[in-house]
Amino acid sequence: MDNILQGLNAAQRTAVASDSFVLQVLAPPGSGKTKTLTARVAYLIARRNLQPWNIIVCTFTVKAAKEMKDRITKFVGPELSRQLKLGTFHSVALRYLKTYGQHIGLNKDFGIADTSDQKAILKRIIKQLGLSVEPGPALGRISSRKVKGETEKKPKSVEQQDFARLFNEYEATLAASNLLDYDDILLRCTFLLRSHPQCVANVQAVLIDEFQDTNNIQYDLMKLFAQKQNVITIVGDPDQSIYGFRAAEIKNLSRMRTQWPDTLTINLEENYRSSGAILHAAQNIIEQDESRPPKRLQATHSFGLRPVLRKLPSAAAEAEWLVSEIRRIRSLSGAMMDLGDFAILLRSAALSRVIETALGNAGLAYRMVGGMRFYDRVEVKLVVDYLRVVHQPDNSEAVERILNVPSRHIGEATIKKLREEAQSKGLSLWSLVLANAQGRCKVETKLMEKTQKGLALFVDVILSGRRKVDSWTNEKQELPSVADVITSICQKIKLQAYLKDKFQAEETYEARWSNIEELTAQAAEISRLESVAHITELESLPVLEDIDQRARTAEDALSIFLDNIALTASAEKKADEEIDTAQQITISTIHAAKGLEWPVVFIPACYNGSIPHSRADDNDEERRLLYVGMTRAKALLYLSCPVKNSQREVTDMSIFLTHSGVGSFFEEHGPSLALSAIENLSSTLGKACPDEQTLSKAGQKLERDEDNYWPVNGEEPYEELGKWNAGRAGSLSTTGFTSVRAHNSSSYQQNLSTDTATIPPQQGFVSVAARYDELIEQAEARKLEKRVAEEQQKQTKVDPATVVPKGRKRQIEGQGNIANFFQKGGGLKKQKSAVLPEEGAETAAAGAIPSTARKGQPLQEIPNLMQHNSTNSFMTARQTGLPTHRPRSTPMAGKPGAQHAIDESENSSAQQEKYVFLSSSPAKAEEERPTQPAVTTTSSFQPASTLHTTSVEQAAARPTQRRTLGVKRSFNGWAARMNR
Repeated sequence: MDNILQGLNAAQRTAVASDSFVLQVLAPPGSGKTKTLTARVAYLIARRNLQPWNIIVCTFTVKAAKEMKDRITKFVGPELSRQLKLGTFHSVALRYLKTYGQHIGLNKDFGIADTSDQKAILKRIIKQLGLSVEPGPALGRISSRKVKGETEKKPKSVEQQDFARLFNEYEATLAASNLLDYDDILLRCTFLLRSHPQCVANVQAVLIDEFQDTNNIQYDLMKLFAQKQNVITIVGDPDQSIYGFRAAEIKNLSRMRTQWPDTLTINLEENYRSSGAILHAAQNIIEQDESRPPKRLQATHSFGLRPVLRKLPSAAAEAEWLVSEIRRIRSLSGAMMDLGDFAILLRSAALSRVIETALGNAGLAYRMVGGMRFYDRVEVKLVVDYLRVVHQPDNSEAVERILNVPSRHIGEATIKKLREEAQSKGLSLWSLVLANAQGRCKVETKLMEKTQKGLALFVDVILSGRRKVDSWTNEKQELPSVADVITSICQKIKLQAYLKDKFQAEETYEARWSNIEELTAQAAEISRLESVAHITELESLPVLEDIDQRARTAEDALSIFLDNIALTASAEKKADEEIDTAQQITISTIHAAKGLEWPVVFIPACYNGSIPHSRADDNDEERRLLYVGMTRAKALLYLSCPVKNSQREVTDMSIFLTHSGVGSFFEEHGPSLALSAIENLSSTLGKACPDEQTLSKAGQKLERDEDNYWPVNGEEPYEELGKWNAGRAGSLSTTGFTSVRAHNSSSYQQNLSTDTATIPPQQGFVSVAARYDELIEQAEARKLEKRVAEEQQKQTKVDPATVVPKGRKRQIEGQGNIANFFQKGGGLKKQKSAVLPEEGAETAAAGAIPSTARKGQPLQEIPNLMQHNSTNSFMTARQTGLPTHRPRSTPMAGKPGAQHAIDESENSSAQQEKYVFLSSSPAKAEEERPTQPAVTTTSSFQPASTLHTTSVEQAAARPTQRRTLGVKRSFNGWAARMNR
C-alpha cells in the first residue's frame, strides 16, 4: 500500500486514492499520467479488494498497454496483473465478440480484414460498379461513417447514391467472407453489450487512458462496460486532442460530466519533463484558445534556456541550419548529447525530404518513425496470409494474393476468371478451387495442364496445414504449435529458395529470411506455455451464470495468434529493435511523437499552410498539435520558418507564432552555450556535465561557436551570396549582381558593327521553371546590391555636411532651382551645395567586398559593358587564347541590345581592368586580379552641371548623329498626325 503511493505528488495521491465513482484526471504533458493511472489500478486491487478479472483498462496503443501492464506487475505481482482485462479498445472488444459473438449471429471462426483486404475489396467493387473513386478515400469515408455512428439516410444526389451502393457491396463482401473490419469490431461489441448487458455484469471498474482521443463509439463502449457499477476513471488532456481526423471527439469530456454530474475532476499541474522556459512558451501558445478552461502548469525544473524561433531564407537553408545547430550543440556540450537526443518533428511527413537530404549529406544517421512495420513486410505478410487461409479458407482476398506465390503457372487473368466464376456460382474462391482439385466439379474457366497441377499443389498446402490444426485436441492434451504450421508451409512452398531467387540481386535475402525466422520464433512462444488451458486464459473472460459463453479450445491458438497480428497496428519492425537508437536522430510527425520526449526538439516549417495545415478544418486542433510538439522537448526547443518553402513559394509565419506577445518567449537565434548553460542542461536532463577543459577543447573544433551564419531576418548570408554570385554573370569587381544604372551612349554605339559586336545571350524556348529561376536571380541581385551598399556605407566615413536629403539632387555651387527662382526678388541665389566626393572614394569601398565575391570563374558570363575609349578594344580582347576558346552555344533570339556604360557612382569597380566578353572570347583567368587604380575616362554622356551652359556646349561638341525613325514613326512626323 505504502509502495503504491510512494513518489507521488499531492495531486497524484489524491487521484489514486479518490473514493469518487466517476473520476476525471486532467494531465498535461509530462505530468506523470501513466504513473498515476497504473497506481490507481494497483490501488483498486490492493486497497479496494477488486478482482483483477473484473477490471477493464483500455489504452490506445499496444505499446502503452504493455508499458502499463509492466508497471502494474511491479505493484501487484505477475499473477494478478495477468488476469486484468487490459488492452486496446479493439482487443478488449474482440475478446467479448469471440466469447459471446454467437448471441448476435457471429460465426465462430470470423476473421479480421486488414487494410490490404479492405482496399482489395473496394478496388474490385469500384471496378465492377464503374465508379470513379479511389479505394483509399472511399475506405476513409466508410470508416468515418461507422465510427461516427451515422445512420443510413436516403441518398439524394448521384454521388450519394454511388457511395451507398459501394458501402452496401462492401458490407456484403465482408459478410460473405466471414470478415469484420476494425470498425466493425467496436460496432458489433457495442451492439452485443446493448442487447446483452449481462455480458459485463461482473465489471467493477473501467479505466481509460488518453480519453481526449476517444470517438463516439469508444465513448459508448466505455459507458456500456461500466453500466453495472458505474465506476469509471479516465486520464486525459483536452489540450492534446489532435486526432480529429480519426473522429476523436474532444467534447466527450464535457459529455461525461453531463452524464455523471458527480464527476470529480483533478488537475495534475506539475511538469516533470520540460524546462520552465519551454513550458511558458507552450502555455502562451495554447492559451490563445480563449474557449479552453484555464489550467496552470508548473515546471519542476529550472527556467533553462529560452526556445528559439528562427527565420531562414529557404527550406534548404533551414535544413542546413538545422544540421549545423545539431553539430554545434553536440560539440559545445562536450558530446554530452547523443544523436538519439535530437528529434525533428514535422506537421506532415512530406516535409522530410529536404531535411533527410541535408542529414545524409552531413553524414548524420537518422531514423524515420512510422516506417514499414514488421507485419507489413512482403515475406512476413505472405506467410501470415497462408496462415489466414489455413484458419479461414473462405477469405477470398487472402486466397487470391497467395494462389500464385510462389509461381504455380496461374496467371492474373486466370485468377480473375476463377474469382468471377466463383461469384456467379455463389461460392468462395477456395470452395471452387477445392472442388476442382478434388474432381467434384469442373470449372468453366479454361485451364492448362500445368495450371491444373498448380491449383492441386496449392490445395495440398492448405489442407496439410488444416490437418495440423485439427490435430490439436484437448483430449490428448497436445500442445498446439503454430510454429510447426509455419515451418510446414515454408517447406511445402519452398519459401527459402523462392526468397533467395527473387531477392538475391537486392542483397536482402538474408534479412528477409531472418524475418521469417523471427515470425516462427514468435509463434513458438505459444508452444512453450505450460498447458493448453493457459494459452486461452489470457484471452478469456470470467464465466457468468446468466449467459452462455463460447468455449475456448486449443484450435483458438492459431486464431489468437492471427488476431494479435491484425490488432498490433503499431508493432515495431524487428530492424528498429536491433539498431542503436542512441546514435540516430529521430524524424517523426508530431502525431506519431505523442507520448514521447527528447532533450532537443526541432519543429521546422512553422508557416501558414503547414501549421496550421492548409486542409485543416479546425485551427484550434492545429494549435493543440503545435503545443504537443513543443512539449516533447526537455531542455532545448527550436522552431523555424523558411521565407520560401521547398516549392519556392513565399511563406507567412504561422499565425500561432505571430500572435501578440508570443515573440517575447523566444530567442531569434540559437543560444550561446557557455559553461553555465551546459551545467543547466545537464541538470535538466540528469546527465553528468563535462569538465571545463573538455568543453574548451570541443569548442575549438568548431568553425562557428555561435548561431550567427544566417541573418535573423531571414535573408541570405552575405558570404553565401558572394559564393553564389562568383560563378554567375560577372563578379562584383565588374558588374556582378549589383543593380547597374547604365546610361545610353549614342557615340558608343557608333563604334559597333555586326563584325565586332558581341551578341548578348538571349533566350530561345524557355521553360517556366527556368524563367522563374531567372526572376529569382534578379531579385537576389537587387538584394545583394542593397547589402553591398550597406557594407560600403559602413566602411566609408561620410561627412554629415555632404549628405544630400532623400529625393534631392546635389547642386553645383551657384546653381539654383525652380523653387528659389520664383521667390521674392527673383533670379538665382547662390547656395552652398554639397561637396562632391573624390573619385577614389567609392573604389576604396569596393575593395572591402570579399574576394570570393570579386573573383571571376572561368565560365562566367561578362556583359558587354565598358566605358568608351577612343580605340576599339574589341579586337584586342579577341586575340588572347582564341584557338582554344569554345564559343557560346546560346542561340540568338534577336538583334543585339542597346549597349550601356557603367555608372561610376554605382560601381566604381568597373574602372578596373577592361575585359570584354565576346561570343568568341577566351575564358577569363580564374586567379584573382589585383585591383587597378581608378582611371579617368571621358564618357560620351555626362549629367548637366547647369541648366544652360553645359548642355549647350556638349551638344555643340558632339558629332552629328543620324536619328533613327522608330517603328511607329512616319516620315512626315507630327505634321502628318495633325492632319488625320
